[in-house]
Amino acid sequence: MLIATEALKAVVFTARYGSFSAAAQRLHKVPTALGYTVHKLEATMGVRLFERNGKSLELTEAGRYFLTKGERILDELENLHEATRRIAAGIETELRLSLNNIVSQTPLLELLKESEARFPHTEIHLAIDVHDGVWDALQHHRAHLAVGAPNQPQRGGGIACEEIGVVDWVFAISPAHPLAALRQPLDNDALRPWPAICIRDTSVRLQPKIAWQLHGQKALIAPDYPTKIRMHLAGLGIGFLPRHFCQPYLDRDELVALTVEEPKQPTPLFLAWPSQRHARPCFAWWLDKLRSASVRSGLLSPLTS
Repeated sequence: MLIATEALKAVVFTARYGSFSAAAQRLHKVPTALGYTVHKLEATMGVRLFERNGKSLELTEAGRYFLTKGERILDELENLHEATRRIAAGIETELRLSLNNIVSQTPLLELLKESEARFPHTEIHLAIDVHDGVWDALQHHRAHLAVGAPNQPQRGGGIACEEIGVVDWVFAISPAHPLAALRQPLDNDALRPWPAICIRDTSVRLQPKIAWQLHGQKALIAPDYPTKIRMHLAGLGIGFLPRHFCQPYLDRDELVALTVEEPKQPTPLFLAWPSQRHARPCFAWWLDKLRSASVRSGLLSPLTS
């Protein structure tokens, strides 16, 4: 059987306000008409939703279940109505951003605050991806904007992109690590016995990449850069760190930079997006803000913790 929206509202409002007269007033209905709607629904379903005790109404156990489900359905219908209207007006219901884990999230906090004020009905979803996981998220529609997609931009497929910065890498380890006492530059044979601290590529369909690990070298997998840096500080392993993340630790002599025979080359970062999304207002606003010099500079700022 189909339950009409008006019948759902009749039960929900009657339960909420305790009587047909109070509910009818808020629904701008006649109390007898509202009572008829509830009685008809009960007869059609073959269950009692309310117990009558004089002028008061109390929900039965079945009525309490119906109320819980009914309120949820009415909320979903209202959301459906509003979301459909927003889409028809060209306003996105959500915007998904994939952030490379080597960019700082600091400048995004103010952007999120401004976005909420300008586009209160658009949900912003932030995801952290690693290595080519950023390109993967964009190409396979898990993200509308990729922030800090690394290395060569992926050509074709309707993707537009522009460079927003370059990450320099430092081979940084704890000053107490045995490698710190060796003569530099260090070759791969000197590095291989020590675990490489890595962060796993989040690519789903693209071939995952390893940022740095020598053949035959053990890996220690960290979930993110704050953890990776703590592992370097603790002397648990070795590897490269983005200069903008590790420079404060180098300045305080908590990490030391070593010269290696095969340094990691700088990584250009790109802002990338499906070219056809320009017309959407929230997307266009975010794209414009992420292109600004101050935001691009902030993306390569030190970690805040």
